[in-house]
Amino acid sequence: MDGPSQSTKRRLDASLETPSLPAAKRARLSKTDLQQPAPKHPRASFLEDHVELTDTISEWLESVGSDRERRCRSDSYLHASSDDLISRSRTKSAPQMAYNRDTDGYAVPLTPGPSYGSVAPSDAGSGRSSRALVEDPLYRNLNLAANGIYMRPRYEPFPEHIANVVDYARKKRDSPGPSPDDMYRDMALDELETRGLDEPEVEEYFRDRVFPKPNPRDDLRRSDRQPMSRHAVPNAGPQFKVSNPIPDMLYGYSRHHAFPGQQTQLISMGTEPVANNQDLMYPFFVIKFKGNGGDLWVATNQCLGGSASCVNIAERLNRQLKACKSSKVKPVDSTAFSIAMNGTEARLYVSWKHSDLDYYMQKVDSFLLQKPQDYIEFRKHVRNIIDWGKDTRLKEIRESLDTLLEESRKHTSEAAKSRPPPTKDSTSKSKRHKPPPSRKSSSSGHDTKQARSEPEDPYWQWSETAGQYYHVNPDRTIEWAPSAQQSPHPIGHINTVVGTSTIKEGNPVTPYQAVTALQARNHG
Repeated sequence: MDGPSQSTKRRLDASLETPSLPAAKRARLSKTDLQQPAPKHPRASFLEDHVELTDTISEWLESVGSDRERRCRSDSYLHASSDDLISRSRTKSAPQMAYNRDTDGYAVPLTPGPSYGSVAPSDAGSGRSSRALVEDPLYRNLNLAANGIYMRPRYEPFPEHIANVVDYARKKRDSPGPSPDDMYRDMALDELETRGLDEPEVEEYFRDRVFPKPNPRDDLRRSDRQPMSRHAVPNAGPQFKVSNPIPDMLYGYSRHHAFPGQQTQLISMGTEPVANNQDLMYPFFVIKFKGNGGDLWVATNQCLGGSASCVNIAERLNRQLKACKSSKVKPVDSTAFSIAMNGTEARLYVSWKHSDLDYYMQKVDSFLLQKPQDYIEFRKHVRNIIDWGKDTRLKEIRESLDTLLEESRKHTSEAAKSRPPPTKDSTSKSKRHKPPPSRKSSSSGHDTKQARSEPEDPYWQWSETAGQYYHVNPDRTIEWAPSAQQSPHPIGHINTVVGTSTIKEGNPVTPYQAVTALQARNHG
């Protein structure tokens, strides 16, 4: 060290040793002198900015992908897969699918094979991507086609029975609706387009204005955002599943208000008519909403699965009706409607069962909701569909359930009639297996009481006046047993000895007593 530095240190040391300084201050000065900063490694000045940039890039890379999985609130999901080779942006590279035509000349996509493209033929739960199943670009060509659900080209003519229902939806209404001027002045409708509102706001706007909520005592019922029962979804096999539908709105029927006289038949059918956990019966109208940034192609996929499930529930009723041999049987119309919409556009579809295996869906019309006339037309179609559901369709279902109940009762009655009335052999056999009454001595009064307590036949009853067996049907008509099964003698009043028991003249007897008495007479 140079001279000035050494002199400065000597002065500092001397000041520390000077007794005139307080002890606390001397300790602080001593500690400061001992704690020298650690030496820094030399670094070239031109690398400083490079190191800071590297740190920034590393932090950015760690933050990317923290929330990669997108979820759709309305359908089931596909979990992430490490071997995902398909993305939405690469769908143009997928090979073109060949199309066949069915016996009616309609285009039907080929059912996918296990080696199609690079997609493993695993269960849908294992997934092709992390997106929702209905968002997958191959959902229609694989999952829906594998289960016989197809989108039919809009230029194809409707089958006759479908055209009749569509005409009902298009007919004019007597009830007044909003005027074009009302729609021009509707600022809430305008905001659906100008502000680009999300799905909840779109649904909230149309909920009461277009889609009425039935009151609790109505025949109709509406479920909001409830998953449909898995048994209702037409899944043909385990390879490619149909996404479990969760409609934003689903119209069907109330069990107790819509079918008050058909409860016995509905109970016997179990869960077949039920659409969801809210006990919605025989649904027919599916609605899916999207925000203005939402994908109506995805909403249409959801309508394909939801409306096919509605048709499937009604077709189960038709299968039971076909098994009946009654001339009164008439199949119900299993047609279902669906809507995919956002704040500016609505697409109306109709679905039906085209064959034993195939479900078809076809567009009825599109509506630009910001145009007053289109909005009014769209509202008219919706209200007509709801009226069709609670009128024509509901009557058909009620009549069909009544037919099934009538056929069931008739079958039960025929099965009971097939059981013959008691015969001499059957009654004597049952008497031989019956333990003898415990008594110390025979008594005429006791034996008569014992004879009167014998069990009667559960179906046939004995007529004392006619001397024949008869049965009272549920409709209160009387049916007589065939003459071949009657006794050759009227047995209403008899006087004969059975063992040690005597049935005296004038006492009414049961069928069991009558046949036992005949047996004793024939062997006497």
